[in-house]
Amino acid sequence: MGSDDIFKRRKAQTAATFERQKKSRSKGPRFLIVCEGAKTEPYYFEEFCQLHQLRTPRVRIAPNNCGSSPDRVVRHAEQLFDEDAQMGADPYDKVFCVFDRDNHSTFKAALDRIKKLQHDGKPLIAITSHPCFEYWLLLHFTYTRMPFHARGRQSIADNVIKELRKQPGMRSYNKADKNIYGLLRLKTAAAIRHAKQAAREAEQTGEKNPSTQVHLLVDDLTELAKSHGRVPAS
Repeated sequence: MGSDDIFKRRKAQTAATFERQKKSRSKGPRFLIVCEGAKTEPYYFEEFCQLHQLRTPRVRIAPNNCGSSPDRVVRHAEQLFDEDAQMGADPYDKVFCVFDRDNHSTFKAALDRIKKLQHDGKPLIAITSHPCFEYWLLLHFTYTRMPFHARGRQSIADNVIKELRKQPGMRSYNKADKNIYGLLRLKTAAAIRHAKQAAREAEQTGEKNPSTQVHLLVDDLTELAKSHGRVPAS
């Protein structure tokens, strides 16, 4: 077989693969989740998708390898959305930017950028936690609106984690754990209820420490699983 024949064959295979991907992508909503952290949040959502059988290209989870500041999360999300759209298939229906308030100096700038992109027709959505993602995990066990603060050598996030480690089964929690969603899955309904209550109080009082929007993403993923994956039995 000549080199021309090999080239034509490879080209045909590439075209066929692209068409299969295009058809798969067009069957329903597609989500992109870009996380501030490289471990905690990606591991949580990756396990969610594994248990609910939500596979790529239905949901893509992308740690932010360009730096952990909120503005870089948004920038990376925008870049991935644009690259995907240029492939010629249906673009992502929702692009979730998951980042913490913490003490980030670019937090407001990131939110402002997302508003600008939404105005331009790009489906970026901020999923923020005040002060950090671990507050969402804490809400699986208890409801609290006690503000968290840095104390001495302990950061604001350290103090949230300190409270989380007081909960049953969480004594050895660390950000590199890969089984957090599976461990807490049966408590998700309580966490969503608590998160909604915290969001209402934060809106009423103007004090967002602590509060989280992670439940909005979990709700959307659960709805997607009902139609394109599966919801594990409780």
